[in-house]
Amino acid sequence: MHRTVIKRGNLPDIPSPCTGVCSMDMSNEYCVGCFRTRLEIGGWIHLSNEEKLAIIKTLRARRKAHQD
Repeated sequence: MHRTVIKRGNLPDIPSPCTGVCSMDMSNEYCVGCFRTRLEIGGWIHLSNEEKLAIIKTLRARRKAHQD
């Protein structure tokens, strides 16, 4: 049986968390759709997958804080 080994460096890019609701909430400086800052949005295509995953973890915390 032949098994395919996938190397981490060969993984496809992590897609943008954009939800299509693109509007900045100036009170907290996050997009109301995806909860990213302007810098995170603008720099997304230049980030490594590790950096993107770190931002996604941060977005979860921001979204949760916003809901509370």
